Amino acid sequence: MNEETQEFMIIDENGKEQRCHVVFTFDAEDKSYVLFSLLDANGEEIPGDLSAMTFDYDDNNGEMTNLQPVETDAEWEMINEVVLTLLDEFEEDPQLITVTNEDGTDQVCEVIHTFASEQFGKSYVLYVPATDEPMDEREIFAAQYLAGNDGSIEELLPIETDEEWVYVEDILNEL
Repeated sequence: MNEETQEFMIIDENGKEQRCHVVFTFDAEDKSYVLFSLLDANGEEIPGDLSAMTFDYDDNNGEMTNLQPVETDAEWEMINEVVLTLLDEFEEDPQLITVTNEDGTDQVCEVIHTFASEQFGKSYVLYVPATDEPMDEREIFAAQYLAGNDGSIEELLPIETDEEWVYVEDILNEL
């Protein structure tokens, strides 16, 4: 692992080396975990590609060694809880948008994720009603959107095809 840039290499499922960026490390249940993103050939993070592995600390130089895949669903659930807790703690003020419901009333909503699809040439947003309910109890909505010059959400549009819905649902499931 490169300590200065917090990067390391893994061998992907195709047997090729893949550069990774350390997002966060933590210890739980007698194991150490690294949450990481994959990097493209230009060293940029690949959006939506966030994963985790277990590792050991090398006491001599403080580096990560013996990187191993996460083994159980219970571990993945624990990792997900850690990530959600961190996002809640470190999240800046949420981005709020106003959505006009089918009955014509306005609803303030909180943006939980935005992403773009090269396949469809569109940007999408996942959002929830801005309430005091816990996040996991709020219904998640999705739409395509048009961005303003500053990247902000200017206009919501309906998702038009079944293929787009499958893509959006896959992104949601990854999150």
